[in-house]
Amino acid sequence: MSAAAENTNCKEATAELEFLEVQYQVLSDRRINHNALLWNVPSLLFVAQTFLWTLALDSAKNAVIRLIISILSIMTAYVSYQLFERNQLLEVIDSEQMYSIETYIHEKYHTLPVMFIHHKAGRRTLISGEHKTVTDFIHHHSYYRLHKDKHCLCQQESSTLWKIIFILTLVISVVISMYNLTEAVLLFTAYLETV
Repeated sequence: MSAAAENTNCKEATAELEFLEVQYQVLSDRRINHNALLWNVPSLLFVAQTFLWTLALDSAKNAVIRLIISILSIMTAYVSYQLFERNQLLEVIDSEQMYSIETYIHEKYHTLPVMFIHHKAGRRTLISGEHKTVTDFIHHHSYYRLHKDKHCLCQQESSTLWKIIFILTLVISVVISMYNLTEAVLLFTAYLETV
């Protein structure tokens, strides 16, 4: 191969790596943003639900108004769960795209050290050290060895636990709505009897 051809190949490789670096940075920024939004949703849900439940259970308020507020509470719980799922999905999509860039660079440019950091723990790699994968590192860590025989929350995915909390929040909102609906029906029936 001539020197001119090698120089052209080197320039193309450099341009490709620069392009991939920009794409990787954009994906990384988006993934971080989705992750931040993902974990902000539960806190915002609890603030909103606390306010709505306080109003929905206030016996000094009209039963119809409490019913409307409790229906709004159901909608808030549902939309929050949907938003949580959406942000989690978009974060996973960005991570998969980043993983494909990592894999592409590793396969095409074998001389570059590449860590696979955007995948499930068993597929993530470490750049150096005695452990090849992140899972191997975790299993050899003293905290994990101490707690691995116990059923503990560290073995559960936090997103699964949050999904359960979202569902419980939705169920509580439905129960409050049913209570307020009963109160509104009783109030309406009493009104009809007086007329």
